[in-house]
Amino acid sequence: MRAFLVLALLATTAHADRIELPKTKATLDLPATWTKLPDDASLVVAYKSPTGAILAVTRGTVPNASAWIPGSKAAYAAEIAKGALAAVPGAKQLASKLGEANGIPAFDLELRRPDGTTTVTRILLYRSYALACAIEVPKGGSLDEARAITGKFAPPKS
Repeated sequence: MRAFLVLALLATTAHADRIELPKTKATLDLPATWTKLPDDASLVVAYKSPTGAILAVTRGTVPNASAWIPGSKAAYAAEIAKGALAAVPGAKQLASKLGEANGIPAFDLELRRPDGTTTVTRILLYRSYALACAIEVPKGGSLDEARAITGKFAPPKS
């Protein structure tokens, strides 16, 4: 009986909440333990984890035609990474991957700042806008949860 109670408690704390985002079909799945931060006009939404990680979803109106053309996808992603590195002085690129999330070009990027903070980001490259989910993980924090969250950041399957 005690083992069943422990399993039931673990099951209730491990679930994720699906968050619908405004003006897009993309959704965000977050553990129920994350706390929504106050609204900010420059963000779609922001959350904080119990371990101090900060998540922000941003939206930019930009044409992403090059992300949809097979011959230019890689160069387009490289330019995004270059811009991200330029925006964070001293940052090092840890990883990047260009792929798709349910039919939408998606670019995953990880950067480490000089202070040890790591940013795990997924950018969904829609034809007329970009939607980015970035999670800042404090130095020494686990990147596994951030990678799992950004990996599920996607529009629903068609």
